Formats: sequence, C-alpha cells, structure tokens
Amino acid sequence: MRVNEIFLSLQGEGVYSGLPMIFIRLAGCNLLQHCLYCDTAYSQSAEGGKEISVEDILLKVSSLLPFYKSWVCITGGEPLWQKDELEALVRLLKRGGYCIEIETNGSFLVPRWYTLVDSWNADIKCPSSGVCGVSKKDWWNTRSQDQIKFVVSTHEDLEFAKAEIEKNIAKSPQVLISPILQTKVRDQRETFMVNREFLREAWNFCVENRVRWSFQQHKIVWGNKKGV
Repeated sequence: MRVNEIFLSLQGEGVYSGLPMIFIRLAGCNLLQHCLYCDTAYSQSAEGGKEISVEDILLKVSSLLPFYKSWVCITGGEPLWQKDELEALVRLLKRGGYCIEIETNGSFLVPRWYTLVDSWNADIKCPSSGVCGVSKKDWWNTRSQDQIKFVVSTHEDLEFAKAEIEKNIAKSPQVLISPILQTKVRDQRETFMVNREFLREAWNFCVENRVRWSFQQHKIVWGNKKGV
C-alpha cells in the first residue's frame, strides 16, 4: 500500500473525538479536482507516499498501541482509492483485535465488506468544497455506528446539508456538521480566523436539526500540523 504516515494521537473530530487512536494516512486521492479546503494536500499524490506491506503496517500499529480493542483510523488521501489492499489491511487488523474507523470522501460506492469496519465516516461534499456532487448516496444506507459528515463554511453549505438531511431523515448514520477552522501564519505564528457569526449559525443549525456538532479539536491544540 502507498502510505504517507502512521502515528499515535487522539481522534480530533467525529463521534470518537478524544479517543486515543493510531492513524494510518494513505497516500493518493481519486478526486482530480481536490477539495478547496483540503488540509492534507501532502497526501493527495500517491508519489508522496511509501510502499508498505499490510503485514508491516500491522507491525507498526502493534508497536504503537498493542492493546486489544484499540482503535485505528484509516484516512487519506482517499482510502478506497486502494480498495483491494484496504480490504486486506482491514481483515488483518480485525484478526489482530483492533477496532477500525475509516474516513472516506464518499465518492466510491460502499464496499461489499463494509461491515468489517466498526465505523465509516463519509464526507458528503458541500458547495464550498468545489467538488459538490461526487458523494455516492448509498453511504446513507449504512448503520447507526457510521457517520455522515458535512464540512461547512457558508450559509449555502448549511442549506445544502439541510436538504440532504431532510431527504434521508429515516436513514441510520449519525450526522455531523463540521465548520471549517481557518488559520493564518504571520511572523511564524499560526492564528485562527474565527467567523463567530457563522459558527453560531452552524451551532443553531445543529440544535434545530438535531444533528451533531464536530469541531477539529486537534487544530485548536496543534494548528495545521502533520502527525497529530
């Protein structure tokens, strides 16, 4: 598999926020026009990664967090871009006793082996992403432990999310609204550019639509940094 990095940290977003996890960041993304807000541009190209066997990935994971039922998050890039190797890795990790979360851009169909994964986190692309419409609708037909995420930065994004939620109100996955945290660097210092008015609109949206708020807490602590 083409792998960009493997590291131990805390999950910074989603329903498992705050939980210690091993992160396996795969290299390569299938979206030729990348999301405008992409914060892992270094993992978009497969050439930026290193070829590692699934057996060696398991050895690395076991050296970092060797406990039964520990969590592993497979992210990218786009994990399903390497779907055959991904299935092999998932099966190996499950035999090793790990719980698995996979973060996907939602542009691939749900794989036939999806129930092997403890939780999928599918990103339904909103208008501000620049790739709205790539996400497959069958991600709504998964399980209650799976997650549908809307990354939002504008009122138009919230309106788009509302329409999608209303169309799929009877479906099972947990729905998350994830406002974008923007940063800027000045004099080698990174600071947040917080639009409180929009954050409050997104907060109220979650209350009114009974969906979950999801902030990228790792960025609040570390900024836009690799390996956290």
